[in-house]
Amino acid sequence: MTRRRFSPIALPLVAILAFAGLTATGCTNAAAPSASAIAVVNGAEIPKSAVDEQVARVKTAQPASFEGTAGAGIEKQYRAQVLSGLIDLELIKQAAATLGVSVTPAQIDAYVAQLQTQYGGEAGLTTAMTTAGFTMESLRAQVSSNMLRDAVSAKVTTGTVTVTDAQIKAYFTQNPSQFSTPAQVHAEHILFATTDKATAQTVLAQVKGGGDFAALAKKNSKDPGSAATGGDLGWADPSTYVTEFADAMKNMKINDVVLVQSKYGWHVIRLLGRRVASTQTLAEATATIRQTLESSSRSEKFGAYIADLRTKATITYMDAELQKLIEANRALNSSTTTPTAGK
Repeated sequence: MTRRRFSPIALPLVAILAFAGLTATGCTNAAAPSASAIAVVNGAEIPKSAVDEQVARVKTAQPASFEGTAGAGIEKQYRAQVLSGLIDLELIKQAAATLGVSVTPAQIDAYVAQLQTQYGGEAGLTTAMTTAGFTMESLRAQVSSNMLRDAVSAKVTTGTVTVTDAQIKAYFTQNPSQFSTPAQVHAEHILFATTDKATAQTVLAQVKGGGDFAALAKKNSKDPGSAATGGDLGWADPSTYVTEFADAMKNMKINDVVLVQSKYGWHVIRLLGRRVASTQTLAEATATIRQTLESSSRSEKFGAYIADLRTKATITYMDAELQKLIEANRALNSSTTTPTAGK
């Protein structure tokens, strides 16, 4: 690890698959709910195991988030979030059937292939999946759910979204940090354990002698967030890295290679590039802002569509505490939602 935040490989996969808990399939049951159900949506059961599996996955990937005196409360809130997402998914699946929307295995195959390319091949994706707590089966189920949600959203949010110049200017003025880019560096590194300085020195010499950095990183690096991508950390603000790592790069020239120790261990670092700080003008940012506001408007429209489905649905909860949390969270979200563009 080099950054103070999460590893750079886990975050993209989690972001790509961000719809928490959306991997279960409801089972229609006209009789009394089974003992395994945690909720019933228009007669379709949501199994408690679906919530348990999602919570276990996140606890494996981010155990520290559930530790300490607040851990139990955080887990309960997360369980409510997962169940709420599962209810939304079941409603989306039911709506998809009515709308004639579906996702094919070929579409899922194509998306998984894109992920493999993004992570440098099958081995890289496998590493990312392990870090994020996914198996190939659960990954495909998550991708299917996300694609179905997107397909239904596209179906029900058609029409023109009007974004005015005044709205674009207001957004630009109110969000200056989005249009300012700090100075950035592009680096790659190979991480070794604190006790493995000798190997780090050997690999340093190999790199300086013309060795293949990416191959050496894949073979030796202990950083799960970059090993699979050949040690490439991409472009980043130097301040996001641990102090020793950031300080080393201050005096490095492009293609310099150094060995640095941090609390994570020994880093063989190569600097690939630098970018100076920059700020976009309103004219430069207009197209991006327009897309952002249009997307936000459609998201709000889809959110309202899901809310309407929930209002009309018959939903039975088997856990009164989770029901209370879900309803409280929905009330809070409803009260803080404001429109961003004309419909």
